[in-house]
Amino acid sequence: MIVLAAGVLLFVLLHGVAAVPRCKSYVKSRTGEKWYGPAFGLASLFAIAVIVLGWRSSSFVAVYEPRLWGWYVNYALTFIGFLCLGIFLFRGSYRQRLRFPMAIATVFWAAGHLFANGDLASLILFGGLLLGSAAHMAVAAANGVRPTPEVRIGHNGLSLIFGAALYGIMTQLHPAIIGVPIFAI
Repeated sequence: MIVLAAGVLLFVLLHGVAAVPRCKSYVKSRTGEKWYGPAFGLASLFAIAVIVLGWRSSSFVAVYEPRLWGWYVNYALTFIGFLCLGIFLFRGSYRQRLRFPMAIATVFWAAGHLFANGDLASLILFGGLLLGSAAHMAVAAANGVRPTPEVRIGHNGLSLIFGAALYGIMTQLHPAIIGVPIFAI
């Protein structure tokens, strides 16, 4: 569980850099403008690898018994999360309105999974990412962070279609990737 918690903490701290423009500028000056994106991506992949290793090595420790309806709440909240992910990936006006669509997506996804899972590893993973995303939004808002002002016509509809499609794909791949079946179409 310590490895899982360390991975979640590393992931949250890495993404916290983007919430503070002064920190992000400092890191960019140290890595170089050209290398910031790849370095950030590699560090994020490393954190995800630590999370996966920690998750797979964690034993099941029940903390609470999730209600049966928690699965249905998870479906709904995760669907909203995937719609927000689609909004993040495209440059429509919805991205400007939500301001932090990826963090909002993570909050919905994590909250949904906390309704469906009651074990300690799930609390560490989903609770940690939920708290980290909420903190990211609060810090970024306090620092005046906004998405790029570029808005492309037609991207609002595309973002919602893409988010819904990703949700459908993930429901089918979830058993292979995560090892937990959801439902099959």
